Amino acid sequence: MTDNHKKIGSTRAASAGAWGVEYPEYPDVVTVACVNFEGVASDGTSTKPFRLDKMIRQVRDAARQGAQLVVFPESALGALGATCAGCSVDSGPSPEHQAWAEPVPGPSTDVFTGLAAELGVYIIFGIDEAPPEHPGRIHNSAVLVGPEGLVGTYRKLHLGHPLETRHYTPGSELPVFQTSLGPIGILICYDFWSNPELSRVLALKGARILVNPTRSAANPGKAEYVRNTTVVRAQENLLYAMSANWTGPSVGEGAAAGNSTIAGPAYPAFNKIFAAAGEEEQVIVATLNFRQLGRWYDLFPWRQWRLDPARQLPITRIVARELDALANAHSGADPAVENAI
Repeated sequence: MTDNHKKIGSTRAASAGAWGVEYPEYPDVVTVACVNFEGVASDGTSTKPFRLDKMIRQVRDAARQGAQLVVFPESALGALGATCAGCSVDSGPSPEHQAWAEPVPGPSTDVFTGLAAELGVYIIFGIDEAPPEHPGRIHNSAVLVGPEGLVGTYRKLHLGHPLETRHYTPGSELPVFQTSLGPIGILICYDFWSNPELSRVLALKGARILVNPTRSAANPGKAEYVRNTTVVRAQENLLYAMSANWTGPSVGEGAAAGNSTIAGPAYPAFNKIFAAAGEEEQVIVATLNFRQLGRWYDLFPWRQWRLDPARQLPITRIVARELDALANAHSGADPAVENAI
């Protein structure tokens, strides 16, 4: 990343609302969309121009339905879901990954930045990021653009083992991005599904929307897993969660599960799926009500219980102490292994 981009992506962390029950400086109602994305053409090929053209049309479709935030899956503009013959044998980024990778900002970012400005929307999309300052390195990243331009980039922290660890370099930051819709946190696939600590950290840092671009395969039970885990992450952190997944076949990989989901607490219910896709390609849209979400904060002000010195519960320090002890006990572990876990 450039210095300016790094500053946007890492230091524009949201502070407003981190302890409070409302976000008065942001809209009470926000309409969002997830794209249940199929990136393979009818002739069985998958190219970046093909995907870009389709994604532009899908953003316009979502905007016509009132969406202010449009989310695409992990690697929507990356080598996942394309032919990657070197993935099982190469050490380091394969030629296929290198061919898909591009810098941020770069050509694809420019396309979506212009589209976001034209339509007045925010767009999040997965990409294989090639940082100019580290030639040969590729990150599995998600880019956030909006009417104001490039907001920032999140680089996946927990890489899928073993294939992703051979080609991608993990990120090193866990930012919350400030937008006119409110603070947004981004996790990618394995970050979200199997590492709940990351969701909790982003919520404590003030995120009120948690976005999960993913590529989840169509294994038995995976459709239910996508929906149910999205609901759980939303409820346990009292925020709205969005999982945007691939669907249908891939070139050189198995089929994806689809079932993109938008969920969150809906007082007095503990959870609600506001919109969910099936296995077909589609754009799902839902309207999120943050004033209604605030009623849950009145009952369970857990951010204050964790962060506010005047209201902090003893369990907070117990958890912090135990996590610190575990980290110190394993401080001599191999970083390469830790990155793959």
